[in-house]
Amino acid sequence: MRGAIIGFGTIAMGHMVGYSRIEDLSVTAVVDVSEERREYARESFGLPAYSDFAKLVANESLDFIDICTPPSSHAEYSALGLEHGLHVLCEKPVFLPGEDGYASQLRAIRASDRVFYPCHVYKYAPVLTAMKERIAAPGFGEVVGAHFRTLRAGHAKGVPEWRPHWRRETGTSRGGILRDHGPHSVYLAMNLTGLTPESVSCLTGRLTRGDAYPDSEDTALVRMRCAGGVEIALHLSWSSGHRSTGYSIMGTSGSVVVDGDDLTYAADGRVVRTSIESGFDDPSHQEWFERMLRDFQSVVAEPRRQDDLVREALTTSFVIDGAYASAAADGAWVDCRVPGALLAPVPG
Repeated sequence: MRGAIIGFGTIAMGHMVGYSRIEDLSVTAVVDVSEERREYARESFGLPAYSDFAKLVANESLDFIDICTPPSSHAEYSALGLEHGLHVLCEKPVFLPGEDGYASQLRAIRASDRVFYPCHVYKYAPVLTAMKERIAAPGFGEVVGAHFRTLRAGHAKGVPEWRPHWRRETGTSRGGILRDHGPHSVYLAMNLTGLTPESVSCLTGRLTRGDAYPDSEDTALVRMRCAGGVEIALHLSWSSGHRSTGYSIMGTSGSVVVDGDDLTYAADGRVVRTSIESGFDDPSHQEWFERMLRDFQSVVAEPRRQDDLVREALTTSFVIDGAYASAAADGAWVDCRVPGALLAPVPG
């Protein structure tokens, strides 16, 4: 299949590594609003590069697009891709509420016979794949609680050629760390535990001294409550002064902890420690994309699989929206369940 990357910035470089390792998928063109980034695509990768989508589809024969732009344009490019009969991969946050909530975005997906694939790449970090296997093991028991930690010394910078601090510009990012890192934690929580959040409580703030971005939060403390009263806590911060990533999940008869690349599993009176290189310190996450793109290929071959992926992405957005509503209400618990009407299967 032949595809185009929309937005040729930092995360697109991670995608490009994945594509370079898969024979049946190739990026044959690029769209970027920055002339410098277009020139980089031409000179470094030999790719034709266009300033807008209309020029792309007028000149290229494609099977898919891969949306790597900031959040504010995800819905627009997703709709354009599906309207032109293309499969669509989309970086997180996959869904953002519009004038009619999420209805128009979901209608576009359901009206198309193409695959819509959320790029939830953290699921493909090797150490987290191993973590999921431990949780599914008979000795672990039922999940009773979890805590996820994402600490950074600051927000990730974009390419210098185009607004490198766009993650703190709410018109483009649609939020701060809660909108940026929050989705990774939410979809991972569902993927690892098999639980779905029903309500959420959140507090947000700006802890960095001299912060020049008063409209976006740099820290968020989130509690998600699932069926049976099981709670999952998320700690997200761009003001920690250091980089640290950790996941702890407790079961009725076992526990598993990931601290960076280190995994500790305790069950049946035994503690097993191992290290699985996973590249958490690489902001482009380039080592994870090959596995994600191979999963995209499998969904194209078996389109009904996208139902669960769309549901995961939609639930993730409802949780983040609910977290912002909770923060505005001083941490009050907010219902974040997706209405049943929005969860109808995608026609296959």
